[in-house]
Amino acid sequence: MSKPFDYSKWDNIELSDDEDSHPGAQFIEAQTLRRIKRENHEHKERERLAKIETLRAQKSTLTKEIKENERTMVACAEALENVRDGDAETMKEMKERGALAKASVEEKRAERSKIESEIAELERAKKFNAEEMCYVSAEKTLVGAQCKPEEEERVKRMSYEEFTRAYEKDLDEIASINGSMSYGEMGEWFSNGKVHLLGEHATGYLLLKALYLEMEKKTREARTCARVAFACKSIGEFAEAGKKSDRDAAEPFFKRLDSNSDVSREYERSFEEYFEKLQERALVKLREEAEKEQPMSLEDVPVEERLGPGGMDPVAVYDSLPQEMRDAFDSGSVDALKAYVNTLPMEEARKHMKAMVDSGLWVPTPGEDPGAALR
Repeated sequence: MSKPFDYSKWDNIELSDDEDSHPGAQFIEAQTLRRIKRENHEHKERERLAKIETLRAQKSTLTKEIKENERTMVACAEALENVRDGDAETMKEMKERGALAKASVEEKRAERSKIESEIAELERAKKFNAEEMCYVSAEKTLVGAQCKPEEEERVKRMSYEEFTRAYEKDLDEIASINGSMSYGEMGEWFSNGKVHLLGEHATGYLLLKALYLEMEKKTREARTCARVAFACKSIGEFAEAGKKSDRDAAEPFFKRLDSNSDVSREYERSFEEYFEKLQERALVKLREEAEKEQPMSLEDVPVEERLGPGGMDPVAVYDSLPQEMRDAFDSGSVDALKAYVNTLPMEEARKHMKAMVDSGLWVPTPGEDPGAALR
């Protein structure tokens, strides 16, 4: 069932021509009376908006202080993990700093919540005059076939590589500066001509960047980068659920996060889970790369791929050699190998040396005397 239309805003219309409450109304011309009441309305509206602006500035300051204290809490927690057990003084100091930062966060969140309530109350208190009841929500002027296509439409036709080449600088900027932003400020950054950056390509680029930063142990930078990637991903899901474009979904998405503390806390919890999974993936990726860098043992290579030029298996040939020859081979000493071979009967020496050549264990140097056993 669709939600009924909200007619409540029509209860706050001012400047009715039927009731003139001004004390000298009967002595004032109608046009002058309307002008006086309009100016009075505008004066009250300016005061209301000034109060809202002041409260929003206080809220922005509190948000930045909360972020700073949260970073202090994270830094103290990381320091406690790395401090030695015997350094009791440092541990005590870190715990005290962390506790103070946590208390400050709770206090400032309560203060911010109070300010949000005051802002909501002031916004509900807005009164409308007849001129304000209708307004142009959006307008656009297009001139014939020479109009340039919308940026969003152009982005949709881009491949991932084209997108990253075109917008890598903008994405790197928001990935590095958003750590000190509230969600409302992040929304303003995107709304200021950069809404086209929201989408799957941006999410993929930022997620990959955050992954490599975490692999480099730059956790703070990885977190701020992942914060934007998660926002892009969430806006996409929000837009899909509401059957809207990313552009239409972005503003209400950020506004709701910035104005509703319950929604913001739930969103932060989801982000932490998201970032933990990214950290787990970074560890897996590091292990995979470490395994790739380890030299592969000859025994791990399939037999058909390790056969030498003469068709013999070097592993089997090595195992059949006398221990002295294997010791000389392992040491890499050609002189020691030749010295031992010269002590063997000629037939046995030729058998072993030919097997080594056919298996690829021994490659005679061109132009040098290979020795009697290989002549």
